[in-house]
Amino acid sequence: MTRERLIRLTAASIAIPVLLAAAPAFSQEKREIKKEERSVKVQDPLKVFKGIERAWKKENADGIASYVGNGRVHLDVRGIGKKGGYYSRSQVKYLFRDMFKVDDQLKFEFVKFHNLEKPDRKVYGIAYRSCKNNRSGKVFQDKVYVTLGREGPAWVVAEIKTTR
Repeated sequence: MTRERLIRLTAASIAIPVLLAAAPAFSQEKREIKKEERSVKVQDPLKVFKGIERAWKKENADGIASYVGNGRVHLDVRGIGKKGGYYSRSQVKYLFRDMFKVDDQLKFEFVKFHNLEKPDRKVYGIAYRSCKNNRSGKVFQDKVYVTLGREGPAWVVAEIKTTR
């Protein structure tokens, strides 16, 4: 083996473990930057409410879950099959996905907003919803309260609950 080739192999054997060790940190840093970019994009609570309304009308569980922050969100929604509780973003996605399979969303529209002019407080919107249960064929109507809270510069869902 030539001296030059031995030097290259030694350098490679040192560099590869160093690069592999740095890869997870770089990957984590990249994910955090992406998460920050996503959060910074949505600073207006009305845009969040409109996004939720659009996702709900399309029965898009991923779309609704995308507005959940890094913490847990309180859900007490008729049709998700569980009593009220605190859920992570991925749990929200699966609960809404299952609800959308069971109930056809006939109407979902925000009609009132509160505390929009007070950016230091939680804001909430009230929507009217109509659903038809696929098994029984019964149509039910209720109000959906969506509360948003701050997570850094972004507004994220803190709570979703329904009442008759």
